[in-house]
Amino acid sequence: MAGSHPLAGRRQLWDDVLADMEATAEEYREAGWDVLELHPGDVTPLPNVGTEGAGIAVDRLGFDVLLPGDEFSAVQDLVDGADAAFDEYDAYRAQQSDVVFLVVVMKASSAGEAVAFPLYYAEGQAAPLLERAADAGELHTYLRPLDDSERVVFSHRDPATLFPEGWGRGGDGEAADEA
Repeated sequence: MAGSHPLAGRRQLWDDVLADMEATAEEYREAGWDVLELHPGDVTPLPNVGTEGAGIAVDRLGFDVLLPGDEFSAVQDLVDGADAAFDEYDAYRAQQSDVVFLVVVMKASSAGEAVAFPLYYAEGQAAPLLERAADAGELHTYLRPLDDSERVVFSHRDPATLFPEGWGRGGDGEAADEA
């Protein structure tokens, strides 16, 4: 499956992840949060195997997430108008073979606002991202519309919960799991 899209043959699992995101968002609402749900059209790890040595700038470290225009506008308005920073997150992970599925909830706790979105990536394609993020102790999610004219950026400090189960280079995964 090298080179194929991570969701190839996994459509039902992706639908389950979307349902999990909706259920998670509902749990947050029941706890008093205002939650915006996002539904990506595509998720690309940056940098990824395809960008390494291909002459493509790899100045971004994280997930490039394509959103429908109306959802991008909604998240942009929410973040721009928020009275607090979205500086905390929860992540819920599942994995099938080498594909990692995540439901991420970015939180502006003092404002009681949250943004929920699913992510996916193939571990092999995301290896450069995972290695650099482990070294940096941080990665980002870059939400964008189709024309890539603007971005909303969320930062994920201590990103081990976004990595595959037990991932690590020479014990890095163990250190991350204990932290």
